[in-house]
Amino acid sequence: MKKFIIIIAALCCSLSASAWSRHIHSGIAAIAHDNLTEEAKKSITELLDGKSIVYYAQHIYDYADNEAYKHTKVWRNIAFTDKNKILKAKKAAKHEHKAISSALAYEGLVSSLTALQSGKLTKEQTRDNILCVITILSDLHCPTHYVFTDNLEKRKSYYHYNDKKYSYMGYWESNSIRGTFNWKTNEFVHQLSRKTPEQIAQITEGSVTDWITGNAPLYRSVYDLLDTGTRFDGKSLRLWQNKIYPISTEQVAVAGYRIAAVLNSLFDSNAPQVKIK
Repeated sequence: MKKFIIIIAALCCSLSASAWSRHIHSGIAAIAHDNLTEEAKKSITELLDGKSIVYYAQHIYDYADNEAYKHTKVWRNIAFTDKNKILKAKKAAKHEHKAISSALAYEGLVSSLTALQSGKLTKEQTRDNILCVITILSDLHCPTHYVFTDNLEKRKSYYHYNDKKYSYMGYWESNSIRGTFNWKTNEFVHQLSRKTPEQIAQITEGSVTDWITGNAPLYRSVYDLLDTGTRFDGKSLRLWQNKIYPISTEQVAVAGYRIAAVLNSLFDSNAPQVKIK
């Protein structure tokens, strides 16, 4: 068990920085914090030495290039079959395509959640796994972290603007929200944490695995919003962005609600319990 916990702690400090931007991760964490129960918030704040999960929204990325954890960078993406089923870890790891062989984030998430549910962790181990869950679950609400094995070419999609070439993946991770809004962290809460209790219950219904597989059809369709090689001018870029930001802002809100649901389940016995599978 000790060895298993050490592996999980290392994993938490090694995720790739090619994810939602620091700006968006902080916004997601702020929405999650806003939706914690008082009991969960109290317990987590104690575990984080008085800090909130927003303070640590990007903490584990600071260790992404630590040599000791370099091998764990395979935990960045999640791979799906042509039927939108999660590709099993052993099969993904052996794949010749790097985007697939590194697509083991689901296994990392399940491992951290399992460790937290065990109730056998030290304070430091609990803290590390909380940060791991926050980051991976945030990333798994970003379309570009979904690798579709039957559609790998679309991950290379790009567009031109002002005679410069831009990656579609890079756009989603950094500018799919900031290209329209320049919110501060607390503004994410004010603008996006506005669902009714009934709506939140619907968003957080089912297991963590259900959430992730449920995202797949939408995230697959995201790649159809750009014809690769498109050349935009200012007007056409704005019209195109108008199709993107309603999706990205909604997924940021959904990620925040679901992170809160998981943490409430773990740290408040009176909260609805969320299953992993």
